[in-house]
Amino acid sequence: MRTWRVGTISMGVSLLFLGVILLLSQVFKWDTAYVLISWWPVLLIVLGIETLLYFLQSHAEKPYLTFDFLSIFFVGMIGTIGIGFTVFQASGFLDHVSSYLDGEVKTTSLPAYNQDVGEGIKRIFVDAGNQPVTIESSPEKEVSVFGTYRAQEINGEPLLDNFEEYLFTKVKGDTLYVTFQDLPERQGLVTRQSTMQATLVVPSTTELEVISAYGGLTLKPRTLVSSWDVSNASEVSVNLSRDDNLTVNLEHVEYINGEESEWEYSENSSGDNTVSSTDGDEAVALEPSQSASLAVGDGDYLVSISKASTVTASIRE
Repeated sequence: MRTWRVGTISMGVSLLFLGVILLLSQVFKWDTAYVLISWWPVLLIVLGIETLLYFLQSHAEKPYLTFDFLSIFFVGMIGTIGIGFTVFQASGFLDHVSSYLDGEVKTTSLPAYNQDVGEGIKRIFVDAGNQPVTIESSPEKEVSVFGTYRAQEINGEPLLDNFEEYLFTKVKGDTLYVTFQDLPERQGLVTRQSTMQATLVVPSTTELEVISAYGGLTLKPRTLVSSWDVSNASEVSVNLSRDDNLTVNLEHVEYINGEESEWEYSENSSGDNTVSSTDGDEAVALEPSQSASLAVGDGDYLVSISKASTVTASIRE
């Protein structure tokens, strides 16, 4: 006579029930993770019912439980996985996984910033941080920031809702301060870095000072009739036109590229110089530090660039 071992029926019913649930989840597009979270307590119910039935069906005066340990092991393993899913759901871990898998990396327009520049504002100070920024002049008396950024969207929600999330502005005295900030980061399993390409348009009649944390800058002076001062950038591209009326002045620049015949180098520029060490035995190379100027038109207005790694100039005919 076959002996009833508790756990055999439980495993069979549980596997049958699990198969039906997974099949239905495929047909009706249910979330499999949440189906498993809702399903695993059935294991305990089935195992408990089987144990009670064993006692009710047993004719022995003192019934002795006999377990199917292999079946109990599989049931316990499935139950443990279900408990794990429940813990992960309670901690928000599953939500992070779902958001990461469902997230889409998109290029989106930056929320635009516009600020009228009245007669009281004589100077604009820009801290570009490490962001790549294109700076242009315009005859309009307005400061504008626009552009694009690339980031992961979760559930169709963009990373930025307004310009204050990437830009800080403040008027103090006769100066408008503009600071580019790092884009917000969404915390999750993997932090995907967001990037930004911004364009800053400033009035051509207002003085501009720009500092950078060795980010890349593109300068388009165009109708400039004031002065620009730029420092601490890694790479600076200067786009000029033969119709411009300005002078580009460089100080302490490592490398100067483009329009080689147009640059006038100052006598104190140092190239690949070497100096002897204190013991006189070996030479140490110095980083190149060059100073030069380039005039377009009458050269009346000044664009000063200092402490940059590379400056590349191009002149459009």
